[in-house]
Amino acid sequence: MLDVGEDTVTPSAVGTVYECAPEAEAVLRPLADGRTVDLATLAETAGLALEDVAALAQELVAGQAAPVESLL
Repeated sequence: MLDVGEDTVTPSAVGTVYECAPEAEAVLRPLADGRTVDLATLAETAGLALEDVAALAQELVAGQAAPVESLL
């Protein structure tokens, strides 16, 4: 689930809630929609550094908020 507010984007899954900056929506939306996307495409689409997107993805996978198979 992805809740988009004015100041935060809040993905949640398996009882864990994350608060992210609004810029993260471009990274989180495809994952929340169940699409399979590579990290480079997510970074480019969001206008964020690949390292930042990779760190966010790693945290989401570790917290079971995003399945590994959705990230290439």
